[in-house]
Amino acid sequence: MTVKIGVSLPDATYARAAEAARESGTTVSGLVNEALLAELARRAVAAHLAMLADAEAENPDRLVRRARARGAALAEWKRGA
Repeated sequence: MTVKIGVSLPDATYARAAEAARESGTTVSGLVNEALLAELARRAVAAHLAMLADAEAENPDRLVRRARARGAALAEWKRGA
């Protein structure tokens, strides 16, 4: 699915974005998409770290158990189970 959005940029900003996009072999839309994905990932990591800090503050043993369970699940997945 594709969603179209409108973004208003000053001419100078658009010109810089268009040049950067051309140099990297993409489009301004591609550049905007990459920037949005990077920002969403950054926010997800920040939220995850905040959750871990809260969990650690409440109960460090719970955090250790959770990390071990995630490691075990990853190892099982790598074995192809």
